[in-house]
Amino acid sequence: MRHRSIACLMAYCLAAVVPAAAPVAHAATTNQVQPEPALFDFQVPAGPIESALATIAHVAGGIVLFDPAVVASLDCAGVHGRLTLEAALRKALANSPLELVAHPDGSFGVRRSAPETPRASELTTIDAYNPPLPPVLRTGTPGVGDTSHGYLDSGFLATGSQLATRHEQPLSLLPVSIQEITNSVIESRQSKSVVDSLQNISSVAYSRGDGIDQAGTLYVRSFIAPVMRDGWADLVSLTNVTNGRVSGSRAITSLDVPAAAIERVEVLGGADSIIVGGPMEPGGSVNIVTKQPVADAIREWTLEIDNRGHRRSALDLGGSLTEDRAWTYRTIISAVHDKRTLDGYDGEREFYLAPSIGYKDAATSFVAGFSYHVARTPFGGYQSAMLTDKGPGPDIRTAPWGLPDDHSHATKTDLFYTWEQALGAGWRLNSKARFSSLRYTASGYSSCIPVDLDEGTGVCATDQSLLHSDSASIDNNLSLRVSSGEWQHTLMAGASFSRTRLKSYSDADDATAIVIVPWPPSRTVLPPVGGARSLINDNDAIYTSNLYLQDQITWRRWHLLANVGYEQERNNFSSDTDMNGVSHDTSPPRNAPVYNIGVAYRLADSATIYANSFRSFTPGQLLLDSTLNGGRPGINIAPATTGKSTEVGIKLELLDKRAIFTAALYRATHTNVLQFVFPDTSSPFNRYVLLPSAVSQGLELSLSGRLARGWNLTASYSYSLFHPAPSQDEDSRLAQFPHHRASVWSTYDLQSEGWRGWGFGLGMTLRSSYMAFSDADSQVRIPGQARTDASLYYRSRSSRTTLGIRNLFDRRLYSNFATTTIGVEPARTVTLTHIVEF
Repeated sequence: MRHRSIACLMAYCLAAVVPAAAPVAHAATTNQVQPEPALFDFQVPAGPIESALATIAHVAGGIVLFDPAVVASLDCAGVHGRLTLEAALRKALANSPLELVAHPDGSFGVRRSAPETPRASELTTIDAYNPPLPPVLRTGTPGVGDTSHGYLDSGFLATGSQLATRHEQPLSLLPVSIQEITNSVIESRQSKSVVDSLQNISSVAYSRGDGIDQAGTLYVRSFIAPVMRDGWADLVSLTNVTNGRVSGSRAITSLDVPAAAIERVEVLGGADSIIVGGPMEPGGSVNIVTKQPVADAIREWTLEIDNRGHRRSALDLGGSLTEDRAWTYRTIISAVHDKRTLDGYDGEREFYLAPSIGYKDAATSFVAGFSYHVARTPFGGYQSAMLTDKGPGPDIRTAPWGLPDDHSHATKTDLFYTWEQALGAGWRLNSKARFSSLRYTASGYSSCIPVDLDEGTGVCATDQSLLHSDSASIDNNLSLRVSSGEWQHTLMAGASFSRTRLKSYSDADDATAIVIVPWPPSRTVLPPVGGARSLINDNDAIYTSNLYLQDQITWRRWHLLANVGYEQERNNFSSDTDMNGVSHDTSPPRNAPVYNIGVAYRLADSATIYANSFRSFTPGQLLLDSTLNGGRPGINIAPATTGKSTEVGIKLELLDKRAIFTAALYRATHTNVLQFVFPDTSSPFNRYVLLPSAVSQGLELSLSGRLARGWNLTASYSYSLFHPAPSQDEDSRLAQFPHHRASVWSTYDLQSEGWRGWGFGLGMTLRSSYMAFSDADSQVRIPGQARTDASLYYRSRSSRTTLGIRNLFDRRLYSNFATTTIGVEPARTVTLTHIVEF
């Protein structure tokens, strides 16, 4: 890409600024006495100066600015002992032609003390084309030293994240499991969606649905996972609103963010309700990070087509608005116009527009923008098979179940801002908010079958629904950074609040079949959406609040992260009806204290061990007959389910920090799980019963980064044992997840001068067999499988072209989760992507 022209200035920074930096900047206006500079324990081995500077900045939480070309080919003798940040930097630069420059804001710069002409032998063509550590794709450079927003991801390697702490921290020091999918991985794999990109994380599974509903469910570590966008969770599931099935199954959610707008996808393991900001099961969560304003100019146009009629065009524009690069912008435009789905429906239509503007200086970081997303989604477009006693049967969807143009239409508008403000003396204010509006309509036949072709009759089930909702979310926190000798604290107190209001909801779905005469069906049979019955009042809403306290402690090689929170969810429309037809209010507030605590110990500069314990909750809103659980006769509202997770692991930074390896052992439990019980005459209320805990435990391994010149790799493996909560009459329910899952994707840039710019990619996704229930409720084995993907690409200074093949050997492959139906993956798909930089 633009290895030299874009990366003329690279900033290495942590969210934790050097303790002396804030007082230095503050003293200029308040004349306060300066504290003594903090001392840090440095164990930096001999090696390249570039690597040494990065390591020193990571250990001290400081900012060092330098031109990679200036420090290239220079080595240092190592830095050891307890030193200040400045002393460590000067020691690293000793006996080199470089000098250190201190900046007023507490950061440092590195420059040559005298002009020096590099030897011709040091500037080979291969080095100029493929430098030691080039960013394969770059979407932003964070930190006080640069005015871009977002992250700096070098190829397949992500080094920091804000997800676990609300401040950016290096992944190697966080006592949690976070797996990252960078924009480079998304582009090189030609991922068309968030779900598509998540196939690179072995602990994530996706269930497409029941063969009629296109909505699916995302699982992390075998539990249902909440999905976030830029740290905001989709708190309301539009497929399950109490006392009414909101047919928003195809409505726009965070999983529908276009690939053109994604900077990275993050998977956080554990029951971290504090980060999610609301109820969740204990497996983990997924966060989609969208592209942010950048200071360096970006002008990219993307065109993508495949052999199945998929067509996508996208525009990515960004850069500085002022000469000092303080004001920046970013605009993403994406459009999809597919021809036909594999089962004969009219193809998807999608338009996405997301402009944003940013401002950044030494004390302030501000981003504001909006997104406008319109999607016309067909009722089909995916495949599934019924599970028989012998395994998966033939494809269910071979033709439209209704009319080819049966579809839903959704429009979603988001407005947002994020603001970080340094207040001096170590204080910092963080504020963010998001406002969303969603309109959704569906019109068509969910299924149709002929009855008597001679008579020209048939039956259809309709899907006629309308939904209009809006939501407002805000999160504010105040943090203080203090240091005393070897101790460093970052204290934070904050609160978040979200309200989702269901302004209108109508559902004309008919449980009984409609007789169609004449056959085939005609649109005139369907009633107008506006005439459908209303299922909510104008003030129906769901509220979620979250109060939290956080402390990050660093002492020598120890790093502690502790969070405690108090969460509450309530609504004003939930009710449940007992078997006598009596309605009971189930909408009182549901609240619970939650926590997460983790500790990491730095074994060496490149090795960290960690452990953590998390707690989450999900409110209960259903009626229970307490006699079914050994209690006295009566009716109770189901208690909140409680999630707990524990984890131990190790993180290794390899190959001069060009790659990171993580291994984790985890155990997660989910208590107060409900199961439906068929009613009988003995009790009119025995609809659900509480079951023992569901348990998931296993091992996760992941490796990502640049293993050698031109060789990038991301790989993951998971071994999981999931035991659903056993019911009274079934002691060993099947897990319905494979025990072993793995994914690997690798690209290689050819190194010879004759093949300059060419490269190829190769990868596999694999899983073991697993057991599921057939349509006849018998056990059936889903066989193990492996899918092979490959690509060939060419990169020049102004364009990138990739020809990829998904499912290279054209095998019939199935999803990693099954009910009585199982998803069938697409057959061999050839995709061509061309990106032009202008």
